[in-house]
Amino acid sequence: MPTFAYKIRKNGRTQVGSIEAESLHAASRQLRQDGGILLQIRQETSSSASRSSASAAPGALDGLQRLMISKGQIELSLRQLASLLRAGVPIMTALEAVGTQSSPALGKVYLRIAQKVRLGYSMKRSLQEEAAFFGDVTIGLIDVGEANGTLDEMFLYASNLMERGRKIKSQIVQAFTYPGIVFFVAMGVSYFLVVHVLPKIMEFITKQAKSIEMPLPTRMLMATNDFLWAYGAYLVLIPPIIIAIFFFARKNPEVCEKMDYAMLYIPLLGKAFREHSNAMWSQTLGALIKSGVDVLVALELVEGVLGNKHYASQIRIIRNVVRQGGSLSKGIQATTLARFCPMALSMVSVSEQSGSVDTALLSVADYCEEQLTRRVAILGKLVEPALFAFIGGIVGFIYFAFFLAMLATTHSAAG
Repeated sequence: MPTFAYKIRKNGRTQVGSIEAESLHAASRQLRQDGGILLQIRQETSSSASRSSASAAPGALDGLQRLMISKGQIELSLRQLASLLRAGVPIMTALEAVGTQSSPALGKVYLRIAQKVRLGYSMKRSLQEEAAFFGDVTIGLIDVGEANGTLDEMFLYASNLMERGRKIKSQIVQAFTYPGIVFFVAMGVSYFLVVHVLPKIMEFITKQAKSIEMPLPTRMLMATNDFLWAYGAYLVLIPPIIIAIFFFARKNPEVCEKMDYAMLYIPLLGKAFREHSNAMWSQTLGALIKSGVDVLVALELVEGVLGNKHYASQIRIIRNVVRQGGSLSKGIQATTLARFCPMALSMVSVSEQSGSVDTALLSVADYCEEQLTRRVAILGKLVEPALFAFIGGIVGFIYFAFFLAMLATTHSAAG
């Protein structure tokens, strides 16, 4: 019977040894049944292949290569790892296999992670040093899986969590893509009218205005034209300046939190921002608790992934309440989340008695996602007619003023 050399992680410690089994798959299954996380396994006569794969790990990932790695690639690679581990493939082999199948940039990351794990590093430390861009939540889930022997489940959890977040963002982008195109077309038409059409109309009106008094709309058009020619260059600079001030102000944590809080009350858009943040925090917290992460650790991870800093500060308050011995529902009640997401407060309060907080939070996330989808669809439908009304109003006003000028000229000539 062949002998297989192995390396496993059990009870947080790395162990090496050998085992006799009929096949590689049988040896892997036996080691996994004993509660260990299989890091590496091979027949004792074939050690050279494993060493050669370790030496093939490339150099450190640079900033440009990092930009080439998308969230979708990371999500797919995590699913591949989960499938390989469920099939009994050792973690070392799975990491190297995914590394060879991924894009060049992501492949380098996985091969370097495999090299560090081979040297005895934990998965958490390897990820923090080589793949911190995976996110604290993903790394936290993998750390839990490594500790309790459920790496395959945690890889899948992390992938599902990333997929849900990606779908939420995709819904928002898709809903506003067409209105965005219409907006830029409207701006292009407005530019053409101001630069090419309006000067010719104004040339005619100016000649006639020397002899007769023009109607009020025509005079307004003339004043607008003079203003644009005098200050148009400055108007073009206003949007970039506002954007620069916005990003500069967000560097201050207190100002950033106040800005994010104010965004939650913007007409029409505020509720969409709230539903998005509600879905993100309840979904992430529910998934982390369900996977076995401690509530305090889960709250800390959620705080780090929320884009809205006001919501992040409220999660910090909840964490402090729980740390002092309070329940999760009391923590929510002490924050603005009780007002922004009352469904979460009521469901968590009830579920704490039955021990199903994770299920309640995931149900809240599903509801908030549905509400977000509906609201974004409504906003997308409202933006389009508003833009058409805007550009139509500009065109209509110009031609109305020109028409009144023509009438005034005609009446003056007839008189």
